[in-house]
Amino acid sequence: MYSILRLLWTFASIFATTHLCLQHLLKFENFRRIFKLEQRKKQPELKNAENQTVKKERTGPLPLATQNLILRNLSPIDRYRYSLACRELHYAVCSFERQAYRIQHILLPYFTEEEINIFRLIQRKTDTLISGSTALQFFDLSVWDSDLDLYVVREWFFMLLAGFLISISYEYQPRPEQKPTFQDAFQAGRSEQAQHVPVPPIMGDGYSSRNIWDVYSFVRASDGKKIQIITCVHNTMQVILDFHSTCVMNVISYMFAYALYPFATFAEQETVAILRGRPHESLSLQRALDKYAERGWTTTLTPSSANALRSESEFRDTARSAGDSACWVIPLAPVEHAISLTDYDTTPSVDPVRANSWYTILTQSGQTRNGYKVIQLMSGNPEDAYAFTFPSIPYKLKSGSAVESLGEDITTFSRQT
Repeated sequence: MYSILRLLWTFASIFATTHLCLQHLLKFENFRRIFKLEQRKKQPELKNAENQTVKKERTGPLPLATQNLILRNLSPIDRYRYSLACRELHYAVCSFERQAYRIQHILLPYFTEEEINIFRLIQRKTDTLISGSTALQFFDLSVWDSDLDLYVVREWFFMLLAGFLISISYEYQPRPEQKPTFQDAFQAGRSEQAQHVPVPPIMGDGYSSRNIWDVYSFVRASDGKKIQIITCVHNTMQVILDFHSTCVMNVISYMFAYALYPFATFAEQETVAILRGRPHESLSLQRALDKYAERGWTTTLTPSSANALRSESEFRDTARSAGDSACWVIPLAPVEHAISLTDYDTTPSVDPVRANSWYTILTQSGQTRNGYKVIQLMSGNPEDAYAFTFPSIPYKLKSGSAVESLGEDITTFSRQT
């Protein structure tokens, strides 16, 4: 009996001691929180040049310059993994990407800050897409000498873009076969469009000219910066999907930047050649592939097995679309405090780019093809017609295994080559 009472007394003493310790710990924790709150209140607020309060960015355990140098040299996947290490590194990566992926970085060589805002409003109004080397630089955080390529469809949209460039000291620079003045070249282009005669193959960088009406170059005399407006037949994404290889299949709209094949391009540093079987393009295609080989991309005819077998592979045997789970999508900040070019809001609710879809087909002959057809939505006014790409197997592949793997009806095919 005595031993039982002694045991109970011991348990009671332990419980009382533990309860007392917990009370002291809670008091200490409350004191620590109050102390930290007071310290925050005493810290002076950061002010910018306009005397507005600026929120201090959390940069992680390393100095900001060191942290940014490390993050800039990591691949997008490695940056994501780095951000999972702890909360501070997550904040550091988010802060870095907010600063690194600003559209101003790629536009400042061509425009001033004020001109960038005007250009982006025109881009929103005209559904203009930025693509080519400039879009690749945006995602890769690289810098090299290149032109700014702008893709647009309608005649009125083209005139709006061209008028803006001429107003900010860019001058029209014709090719030898084009008319010497911009007005004459534009009128010649209108007559060709009326006759439905696309421009002959003139794209020297391996881009398909089959779906391009013409290319108009504008050069700034002060520094030689060059902007090209590529006028497309029906749809801008149709031209993008006909590019020579996957590393340049990136587009930037007003709202978002899209990398269509990000794993191959930025994780594996590979570009998969999209062969179209048109003999006259072989020389320009090889020049384009050589150019990107010098910039660090390895050319292949098919994706790696590691990429093709991924659950979210860019080369999966289902339809792809702009903005799907295989894309890398970066939202872009809208133009602030700007007057709209129209009477409605400057920010559309849905990006029209996302209406485009296609197949990426791995053929039995060991090649990679993009399969799509263009569908036009007509309205009462032909000028308001909208076209988008829709998944379809190219006619030449109708007897291949792609038909069964993609679940298409063998009796219906698009007639594109």
